[in-house]
Amino acid sequence: MQYIIDMLETLGGPAAIIGAIISWLGVISSKRILQKEKVKLDKDLEKHKGTIQQEIEHSKISLASQAKLLEERFNAINQETMRALIENYEMLADAWLACRWAIQPDEIGRDKPDAKTRLQHAANVIDEYFKNFEKRRIFLNKNTQDAIYSFINSIWLSLRELRIFADSNEHYDEKLQKLYENWIHDLKPKMDKARECIEREYKDIIGLELHNK
Repeated sequence: MQYIIDMLETLGGPAAIIGAIISWLGVISSKRILQKEKVKLDKDLEKHKGTIQQEIEHSKISLASQAKLLEERFNAINQETMRALIENYEMLADAWLACRWAIQPDEIGRDKPDAKTRLQHAANVIDEYFKNFEKRRIFLNKNTQDAIYSFINSIWLSLRELRIFADSNEHYDEKLQKLYENWIHDLKPKMDKARECIEREYKDIIGLELHNK
C-alpha cells in the first residue's frame, strides 16, 4: 500500500494521473473525430468528383457537337467560295475575250460584225458578269473583290470610249488601231491581277500554297 502511495506521489499524485488519462482520452477522441471527418470528406470528394466528371463529359459532348456544326458550316462556306471562285474565273475569261473581240483590230482580215454589234455583245457579257459577281461576292475576300471591281470598271470605261467613237463620224477602225495598244496595256494588267487573286484564294482553300511551303 505504501508502495502505491509512494508511486502516486512520484507521478504527481492522483490529480496528475487523472489529468493524464483525460488528456489521453481527449487525444483518442480527437483522432476518432478526425477519422470520421476524413471519411465524410472522402465520400463528399468522391461525390463531387463524380459530379464534375459528368459535367466534363457533358461539356465534351456539347463541344464536340458545336465543333461538328462549325465544321459543317465551314465546309459549306468553303464549297460556296470554291463555286464562286470557279464562276468568277470563267466569267473573267469571258469578259476579257468579249472585250478583246470588241476592241481588237483583226490583223488577218477576218470578217467581224460592225462596231456597235461587237460593243453590245461585250456590254451584255460585262452586265452578266457584274450581276453574278454582286450576288456572290460575299464568298470572295476583299483583295479578290477589289481586283475584279477594278477590272470591270476599266472595261466599262474602255467600252464607253469605244461607243463614243463608234457613234462619231470618225473612221472607227483607224481610231481603234491607234487606241488599242493603250487599252490593252490598261486592261490586261488588271485582268491578270484579278485572275491572280482568284487563283491565290482558290489555292489557299485547297491548301496548295501551304503544302508547297
